[in-house]
Amino acid sequence: MSKENPSTIVSISQVKLWDKNPRSCTKDDFARLKKQIQKFGVYKPLVVCKENGYYTVIGGNMRLRALQELGHKEVWISLVKPKSEAEKIEISLSDNDRVGSYSDQALAELIYPLKDEIDLKDFKVDLRMPDIDLSDVLSRFGPDAVPKEKEVDENLETEHECPKCGYKW
Repeated sequence: MSKENPSTIVSISQVKLWDKNPRSCTKDDFARLKKQIQKFGVYKPLVVCKENGYYTVIGGNMRLRALQELGHKEVWISLVKPKSEAEKIEISLSDNDRVGSYSDQALAELIYPLKDEIDLKDFKVDLRMPDIDLSDVLSRFGPDAVPKEKEVDENLETEHECPKCGYKW
């Protein structure tokens, strides 16, 4: 893939949803996305590749749907040129990769002083959770997956504990 990703504005009619997109969202999450676009505008381009005379979205399919429903006539795109189908999938995974997570305490300290000005229902955030990688997903849900019994080790040390009741998870 070229390291340069030209960014431009194109007619929304030139942009198509990726028919292999494995992501979806709930009605509520989709409504939240549309509300965010209406409030903040578009601050991140759709990641697209050129196919059959159109730009196919490999990163931002939900945003494209939201923009279409909101009546946008043009969209901001970042054109990538994957060398293979595998690289196209890697770019899509990279666009949706959640690299970090919020520190519960730092997030609370950031938001608390402005809690009356921020509608917290408008956002979902990734808090510190156990890492799950794609190989784990494939082993649990891929075509060769065998249902596994969950093992629970009652003596397992954990990093999470409720400060009020002492419940550990």
